[in-house]
Amino acid sequence: MSKLEKMRERYDEIPIPEELSVRVQQEIQRSRSQQEAKNNVSQRHRFQSVIRSVAAAAAAVCILFTAALNTSPVFAMEAAQLPVIGGIARVLTFRSYETEKDNIGVSVEIPTIEMVEKDTKIAVDGINQEILARCNEYADNAVLRAEEYRTAFLETGGTLEEWAKHNIKITVSYEIKQQSNDYLSFVVRGTENWTNACDQSNYYNLDLKTGKLVSLEDLLGSDYAELANRSIRQQISERQNAGETFFTAEQGGFTGISDDTKFYMNENNNPVIVFEKYEIAPGSSGEIEFEIDAKAILSGYGEHRQPEQETQQSASQEDNQSSAVEKTVETDAVYEDNFAVDSEAAKEFAEKVKDAAARKDLEALAELTAFPVYVGLPDVNVVETKEDLLKLGADTVFAKELLNSVKEADIENLQPSKAGFSISDGGTANINFGVVDGALAITGINY
Repeated sequence: MSKLEKMRERYDEIPIPEELSVRVQQEIQRSRSQQEAKNNVSQRHRFQSVIRSVAAAAAAVCILFTAALNTSPVFAMEAAQLPVIGGIARVLTFRSYETEKDNIGVSVEIPTIEMVEKDTKIAVDGINQEILARCNEYADNAVLRAEEYRTAFLETGGTLEEWAKHNIKITVSYEIKQQSNDYLSFVVRGTENWTNACDQSNYYNLDLKTGKLVSLEDLLGSDYAELANRSIRQQISERQNAGETFFTAEQGGFTGISDDTKFYMNENNNPVIVFEKYEIAPGSSGEIEFEIDAKAILSGYGEHRQPEQETQQSASQEDNQSSAVEKTVETDAVYEDNFAVDSEAAKEFAEKVKDAAARKDLEALAELTAFPVYVGLPDVNVVETKEDLLKLGADTVFAKELLNSVKEADIENLQPSKAGFSISDGGTANINFGVVDGALAITGINY
């Protein structure tokens, strides 16, 4: 498909500005005049000349179209009618160009956010300026890297013909992940086809109710890292069982998310965490994504359970939680939720957990636990009963990183969340507890 055909396919619904139409007609008329002046040229030469003239006219259309898109407010307004945009906000191509020099091709599409409903009072100029600066910086640096590569290639014996076969291409593009009245979510990518080392992906997730870029903490609460890690570990285990390959922690695999973890919003308004190629799995797996079911994860650990698991676990929980509840709360206090637990009661329970961990007393820990319980060990995830927990063994459950985290945890000022309380030094390893049937009990163990 020619460049003109691609442009027409993409913008076939856009009315062409009058000045563009006039210029195209001028080009066509000029080519006709040139043909009439060459009546003595052979039929074959005349045919070739016509082809070149049509190509020139097509090139003029493309050049003028791009120029109009980048400089003409009227044309940009027409481009706003593209079918990929709508709602409160939309994404437009602010700048688009293709160049080639020394067999180094560059293709750039830079997006910009436009607020359709002006009365939202949402300002996006700062975000747009950041996107523009990042895109330009990436493209400029990528060209420098390619030029340095070319110089080194030629200086070490490579020929210009061999270099041309490399087909070096630098691309800056964007992909819209979601556009609705709730969120505008998209990713801007920079890639170089001769190396993956410098590829970049920047995700933008705009809350259209507040006008702010949202974070995982905004979506999942203060315990977002713990909750997301729990979900990801469970999904990794499920996908490994289905045959997928992931790196181990020792190989540089998944060890937990950070403040810089990339994500986008999907059509369910759930964050989807993205890991780059080679980050936690072999390169053949490409980018790895994990959808975090925000509603389910805030209501419990088992957002990815199968229906039959839920039925079995509910029955098991009914049988086992009563004994755990009786032994964990000696004050006979009954709580409606985690926010109803006073700080002294939370501290008292946390002290029992810390004591059991310090003594590596798995029996004592089991007595403080409500079953079924999440245990983030490889190939474990959900432990149905106290007996199953004891079978794992104290050395397995009380791993070094867990013992250190629980030992160093500050329990003087435990803060409740929907998911409960966390006994942790701030790392990914922790023991969580919360209200289960009105009483405090351990609800999860993470590593």
